[in-house]
Amino acid sequence: MNVRAALAEGSGALGGSSPGSPFLDAALLLGLALGLERDRVLAAMPDEVPPAALRSYRAYIGRRCSGEPVAYILGYKEFYGRRYSVDPRVLVPRPDTELLVETALRLLPRPGTSREPRCHDAFTGSGCVGVSIAAERPDVEVSLSDASADALELASANARALLGRALDAREGDVLSAAVGPFDLIVANPPYVTKALTDELLLGGDAEPRMALDGGELGLDLYPDIAAQAYALLSEGGALAVEIGEEQGEAVAAIFRGAGFGDVTVHTDLAGSDRVVAGVKHAVRR
Repeated sequence: MNVRAALAEGSGALGGSSPGSPFLDAALLLGLALGLERDRVLAAMPDEVPPAALRSYRAYIGRRCSGEPVAYILGYKEFYGRRYSVDPRVLVPRPDTELLVETALRLLPRPGTSREPRCHDAFTGSGCVGVSIAAERPDVEVSLSDASADALELASANARALLGRALDAREGDVLSAAVGPFDLIVANPPYVTKALTDELLLGGDAEPRMALDGGELGLDLYPDIAAQAYALLSEGGALAVEIGEEQGEAVAAIFRGAGFGDVTVHTDLAGSDRVVAGVKHAVRR
């Protein structure tokens, strides 16, 4: 069987298991079996697939059909121009989360200030948000926290691999492990509703429940995040969080109730609510 036929077989088998991207997923998995990057796979359409590689490829397709994310099978996910190691200990980084990084970079004090800006990434998971900020702004002191020791282990490994150095990483729920004050706090907490989380897990989603389930409305963690962040931020510091596509108004109200000003809702490329940000001003109101 040649590469073209193998891709047709794999993408056909995936069908609903890879909504919108069965061919892309098949190409990535065939590349894994062949030891090639995706572009090299696409350039090798007429080439024969060795029997051992074909067996591995079909096994990978079977795992994907069972609900395992492609990133877990590959062992990595591209995010903000870098390749992060991922596995079932953490949520797979999503492209939409890059907006949180972009928002954070705009909110940080400009380079050249009199002191080193400090940023904390809560619910860090794979570390993709905090490590991206540290990579883009080497002058910023970035720290990480997560309730999962397993996630922190992976986030720390990603920091060392991508930055060539360790970041301060502490285990703790919400912001309990963070040591302020900070100029910026970012968080990508669980915000999927409990009902949808149950549906996803019953449907074979292999990602950790604690990284998905945000309670009945998906909003359970935002009040604690806002209150704890306000206490940890310097005057003029900012909080930015990722949210679900219909949660902008509710989370913005939570921010205002916690004392934040200049609260803004940022939309993603699809026009959906994706990030809420607010600033701690001198006078709480």
